[in-house]
Amino acid sequence: MKFKVGDKVKFLNERGGGVVSKIVSPGMVNVAIEEGFDIPVMISNIIKIETEVPPDSPKHMFSEDFKVNITQAPEETGNINIRHSVPLSRIPGQGEVPEGIFIAFIPHDQKWLITGLMDVYLVNHTPFQLQFTIYLEDDQAGYKRTGFGAMTEESMYLVETLEREQLVKWELGVVQVLYHREKSHKILTPGNSSFRVKATKFFQEGHYRSSAILNGKSILISLLPLSAQLTLVQAEIENKTSLPDQNLSQATLAEPEHIIDKHKTSPREAVVDLHIGELVENYDQLENAEILRIQVNYFTRCLENAIVNNLSKVTFIHGVGTGVLKTAIKQILKDYPNVELRDASMAQFGYGAMDVIIGK
Repeated sequence: MKFKVGDKVKFLNERGGGVVSKIVSPGMVNVAIEEGFDIPVMISNIIKIETEVPPDSPKHMFSEDFKVNITQAPEETGNINIRHSVPLSRIPGQGEVPEGIFIAFIPHDQKWLITGLMDVYLVNHTPFQLQFTIYLEDDQAGYKRTGFGAMTEESMYLVETLEREQLVKWELGVVQVLYHREKSHKILTPGNSSFRVKATKFFQEGHYRSSAILNGKSILISLLPLSAQLTLVQAEIENKTSLPDQNLSQATLAEPEHIIDKHKTSPREAVVDLHIGELVENYDQLENAEILRIQVNYFTRCLENAIVNNLSKVTFIHGVGTGVLKTAIKQILKDYPNVELRDASMAQFGYGAMDVIIGK
């Protein structure tokens, strides 16, 4: 069914309806609702109930008094405005997607994936409501805020629709989120994740894939795995310890619940290789400062996860190089009173490794 601005519609999956205020894409429109907000809605989730809205209606929902920009902050009522969110799909036969926060790039034309308009979504695949802010790198401002708002659990939020040549501005950015839930056994730390996407990926069909939570093929980038957020704060609650405020995570593929598990060599020991080639793919175009940040971030997360899981020793392979990474690690360890730094076995690791001994 085709819609036009001014059509009165009813929601299929929830109560209420509104008036179409904007045609966003072939599959999505903005709907002005009675509460005074424009919300993005998939066309498959609405039905037309009138061809026109009477212009003399006393509460015309398309009037300027009721229109609010989609990126406006929630009302100051103590509650999050969750009406801007579109529910995620459930597509059988596409495997599973680990819970977390993602960015998705979805082409309008699913037959010709590398041409035409592109929708950029923030995806909340968690049982928590979110407040979020998105910053993109800007040549003049450093970073420029591109979107902010609120989302319901298990939903996606249309940030913007772009021409292909505009996608270059999404190569580097930062997403910050706050997690909300009225009642929960798990308390999450605020999330802060940088991401980097090479613009050339948008023009290669092999990078577009189907998933179990999105309709059609997309480039889906994991920002904040839910398991990592749960681990950090629950450690403070359960162990009554104060973990350092080190929550900047690099966007990667979703990780296992305990990141240190894949590095274990015995029940209470692990070996972590911090060479950049072991941490990310296609690192040739990364600057030295970015490489160091990724390595330091991964070191910190592994160390904290090792502490949470009661490991006694972790060997970190940092390599020889210029010694910058080794110096950074030593500086970080000054904030951990219950760890001891030793040289690792030279026979086994050479000069480029150190043992971190974890006390109680």
